Amino acid sequence: MFVVNLRDQIKIDNQRTFLNTKEFADIFKIDGKEVKAVLNSATDSKHPLAYAEGVSLVTETLYVDELELGYIPEQGQRMNVNGKMRTLIRVASEKGMLALYLEANVT
Repeated sequence: MFVVNLRDQIKIDNQRTFLNTKEFADIFKIDGKEVKAVLNSATDSKHPLAYAEGVSLVTETLYVDELELGYIPEQGQRMNVNGKMRTLIRVASEKGMLALYLEANVT
């Protein structure tokens, strides 16, 4: 009988459920590479930029498999996500998954 430890089971669940395009994930183009990912986003329109009327701060968290992306991005780098430029403000790596915290100013 094959016994899976918890860490292995989390990796399996990430692939079968969380990054399953029939469940939660979508296909995203990140810096030209298509990967399965899950995106959470929010717009802070209550606190717009003081120097730019009508501009809101969009914050997004993009969850992607580290192996599928192929590298660990660095804080501060600019990333093209589905044709939109974002600034990476933080990276967290958890059990093979990357949480990419992105932001952009939009009108």
